[in-house]
Amino acid sequence: MRISNFLAGACALLASASVWSHGYITQPESRNLLCKQGGNSACGAIQWEPQSLEAPSGFPASGPADGVIAGAALAQFNELNEQTSSRWAKRAMKAGANSFSWQFTANHATRNWRYYITRQDWNPNQKLTRASFDLTPFCVVDGGNRQPPATVTHNCTVPARSGYQVILGVWEIADTPNSFYNMVDVLFGDVQVPVPEWTQRGVIYPSVDLAAGDSVASRVFDASGERTDLQTTVQIGSPTEGLRNNWAYQLAARINAEQPLLHAGQLGSDGKITPVYGQNTIYSKSSSALNRVEVQINKQTVPVAELSVGDVKSAYVIANGALSIDFNVSANAEMEVTAYVYDAAGVSKGFASVSLNNRSALLSVALNQPKAGLHQLVVKGVVKEGGAVLQKTFSFSVSDGTSAAYDYVFPASIAQYKAGTRVLQSKDGKVYTCKPFPYSGWCTQWSAASTAYEPGVGSSWKDAWE
Repeated sequence: MRISNFLAGACALLASASVWSHGYITQPESRNLLCKQGGNSACGAIQWEPQSLEAPSGFPASGPADGVIAGAALAQFNELNEQTSSRWAKRAMKAGANSFSWQFTANHATRNWRYYITRQDWNPNQKLTRASFDLTPFCVVDGGNRQPPATVTHNCTVPARSGYQVILGVWEIADTPNSFYNMVDVLFGDVQVPVPEWTQRGVIYPSVDLAAGDSVASRVFDASGERTDLQTTVQIGSPTEGLRNNWAYQLAARINAEQPLLHAGQLGSDGKITPVYGQNTIYSKSSSALNRVEVQINKQTVPVAELSVGDVKSAYVIANGALSIDFNVSANAEMEVTAYVYDAAGVSKGFASVSLNNRSALLSVALNQPKAGLHQLVVKGVVKEGGAVLQKTFSFSVSDGTSAAYDYVFPASIAQYKAGTRVLQSKDGKVYTCKPFPYSGWCTQWSAASTAYEPGVGSSWKDAWE
């Protein structure tokens, strides 16, 4: 059976089976756990549920497809599938005896645990595939089809490797057709944590792209407070310099050049700390009194983004069974604009979108099977720079075209109602005529708290309207 077909057939099962949390490797810390703890950045949803990397069993014959093994082929965890030599934090590893620990939050009956390691010649700058791994597990622990305790530790012999490698831990469940897939990023060689000379004090996360005029700075603290004399600042001069991985590298390199008590980068297999285009760890001299380093992003003040919507009518008429709501949108910043129309029951009846960058555009929302009644137009703009969300909401009525013409849309200009006045009731799309004297006096008797004479709706509407 092809892996893609297997996954397609199993997707419904995964959607219903993964209601509860399950388990993850805690020692050495897995890629997903480091996302939760802050050791990895820009991880997406996995930071909230590192225990949920569940996919069909059967690796390597089946299971998650090549390229999406790290994220267990789950779209919500796709960030885990990114793969470069500098993307993920690594833990020191030596060949020989090592321990691997799991934490379970739903400790299913277990068939086994299996551990695989990448080939010595794997390419760390390509997404993980079966070809990346030695497909003979270096460690297999039988689960006996029994439910394990909340935590387990396995003693395994790790084969010889050098440099950056990835260990794949597979926990195969006995009471479901699924397994859990965890990646552990490790570094072989003379890579003992740089103590006593250097101690980790912070991290440079390449979290966002910056614009020209923005800046990023390292803020250094000891027990007495901030040491402004040890601050390092990088001023962004161009969009290229502002790319998240570029400024992270530049800040790390500048810290190394300017601050003898600090060092930033990633620990290499040679034991050296070198700046990388990505996440960089910040260390301080262990002999110093420094205890914390934070990174602060300073963005240029920009005008408040605005979204304007015009030419939305209060009433529309269905013609030949069709209706489109046409209106103008304009923005003073770059944003994605979406527009939805909902009927009185909250059902979406139409959608349109446009990309704006300090300009105006005409939008048209064609309603699906339009019917008379009250509707709402919701226009939303998501600003590209900063992600702010702007929203405008408009109410309007839709009539079926069979009603007579009207003077007002109820309750607009209610004080002007008199015998013969025709109003459109937005709630049902019908037109009502105010009765002659002496009944016409009731036509103006309405408020939000007193609706007895509201046309077509109030308990006594027939006393005032036809």
